[in-house]
Formats: sequence, C-alpha cells, structure tokens
Amino acid sequence: MEQKKFGLIGAAGYIAPRHMKAIKDTNNDLLAAFDPYDGIGIMDSYFPKASFFCRV
Repeated sequence: MEQKKFGLIGAAGYIAPRHMKAIKDTNNDLLAAFDPYDGIGIMDSYFPKASFFCRV
C-alpha cells in the first residue's frame, strides 16, 4: 500500500494530537502543519521532520 502524505491545519487544536497519532499508526507521513499558536511540542514526538508554519 502506498504511503499517504498529509498536511494539518489547526495543529495546536484539541483533536490534533489524535490526528497525528492516527497518521503515524497507519504508517503515513505528516509533511507540514499550520496553526496561529506557536506552542506545538507534541508534533515533534510524532513527526520530527515535518515543517511547521505559524501566522505572523
């Protein structure tokens, strides 16, 4: 099965960690994430190479 690549909007939201875990558990990859809030520590534990963008 081909690995899917994802982008996530709202990476600091309440449900976002569940989405990240689901992407990881299904052997897919998160390439990029966006959120106006810059405090996203959980993302690094799932996808350390993913890019993160924040509204300036």
